[in-house]
Amino acid sequence: MTLKENIICVDDEEGILTALRQQLGARFGHECNIAVAQSAKDALELVDELEKEGEPVAMVIADQIMPGMKGVELLEEVNRRSPTTTKILLTGQAGLDAVVAAINRAGLDRYIAKPWDEPDLRLTVENLLRTYRLHRENEILLENLTSTNAELEGAKRDLEKKVHERTRELEAANARLSQLAITDGLTELYNHRYFQEQLQRMIERTLRTGVKMSMLMIDVDHFKRYNDRLGHPAGDEALRQVARLISEDRRQIDVVARYGGEEFAILLDGVGRPGALEVAERIRARIGASPLPEAAHPIGPLTVSIGVAVCPDDAGTAAALVEAADAALYRAKQAGRNQVATNQDCAKTMSKS
Repeated sequence: MTLKENIICVDDEEGILTALRQQLGARFGHECNIAVAQSAKDALELVDELEKEGEPVAMVIADQIMPGMKGVELLEEVNRRSPTTTKILLTGQAGLDAVVAAINRAGLDRYIAKPWDEPDLRLTVENLLRTYRLHRENEILLENLTSTNAELEGAKRDLEKKVHERTRELEAANARLSQLAITDGLTELYNHRYFQEQLQRMIERTLRTGVKMSMLMIDVDHFKRYNDRLGHPAGDEALRQVARLISEDRRQIDVVARYGGEEFAILLDGVGRPGALEVAERIRARIGASPLPEAAHPIGPLTVSIGVAVCPDDAGTAAALVEAADAALYRAKQAGRNQVATNQDCAKTMSKS
């Protein structure tokens, strides 16, 4: 519901106030409240009360000659308190320079001589009300625009925050997907595809720099018999534990992968044959000494056989190095399993732990 605007008439003469209320009420009473005050003090109190209650004061019509505060002084104070309120001064005095100067300070909208012409008063009030309403509409539009801009700015910040959060979530999800793409689901080691990519990269660097690298091919001994007798869940758990034991003490630059089935592979960057043999023997001994699931079963504990190949000593391509490591692994199996073998010594074995 739109509040009615207020027109306040101020004069110390009751007859003047009555005439103003009747004339203005007849024309504007349906759209404005016509209030009266007999002193500047009463008028200011009324302005403050209406402003406090949120009721708009559209116009103040004040007589110049009143006891105490003069009309111009009143309008000047009204202008200070409510700059948008339109102001009309009624006076029987004319041509006074002091009055003109005060009018300028008060931001007066119209000066009407007494006695006034009623049609002229109505037309003046009508025009000033139209101007006041346009100013009010502009203020409301500006307030709404400011509020809308603030809401849009808040929505923009919220959207930017959500976009930032979603971007981080997407980056994290992409990182997880990228990790999953190179990870074996059972053992959480690198998968065969990633192993092949890193093998090719390491060999190219070795051939370019001359710094050796080694490959360990690891196979769980008699795993099929273990799996068949104890079941696949026990077999899966055994492979997970072997994977954990193989990964212990590995360097950040080493690549530990599940090659396939019960086979694992390790790439040792910058490591020649002596170092590779030392790593292989440490892994073989660690697995042989560790209690695995169902280790007390008559099948006995699990062990591994390991084949070691070195680039560029044993091979200069990825396929050839895998073949050399696989051949060394075969010789370790032929030598009785739970062994470490290399291409160099053709079935060299090391003592069991």
